[in-house]
Amino acid sequence: MSKAVIPREGATKQRKREAPKGRTVNPQAIAQVEGLIGTPPYRHDLLIEYLHLINDRYKQLGAPHLAALASLLGLAQTEVYEVATFYHHFDVVKETRDGGPPAPPALTVRVCDGLSCEMAGAEELIKRLPDLLGRGVRVIAAPCIGVASKRPSRWFTKNRCPERPSKR
Repeated sequence: MSKAVIPREGATKQRKREAPKGRTVNPQAIAQVEGLIGTPPYRHDLLIEYLHLINDRYKQLGAPHLAALASLLGLAQTEVYEVATFYHHFDVVKETRDGGPPAPPALTVRVCDGLSCEMAGAEELIKRLPDLLGRGVRVIAAPCIGVASKRPSRWFTKNRCPERPSKR
């Protein structure tokens, strides 16, 4: 027993998108990123260095800059985002309601919350630091920083914190 197939009119025509798929690239962000990473040809193997340049200049990685970098490198935006969020020292931020990146904090303190550091009191330190450091300082948990011998490890922006003075 075979079923009759009734062709639908227009079923073979492709629908055209009204807007591009994904985030649109901001021309201003393209100009800013080009100003930081220089002139073409751009190299995929320098992606992390390009991310460092943007992060160092703007103190964060906003979505417009990530989209612009992806466009310049000819990479998918997800590839650039995945690399940026993999490393703890990049500060990937969400956009504000007006579509721009938020103002970066004056100082960011990252506290390792890896197993060794957690056993050494990282969770308590993360809770106490905002009150000790005051407003304008953001305290965030970070994946393993790789300095377990100095646990719990702390970093101020890009510099490891000095050791606590020994108690005598």
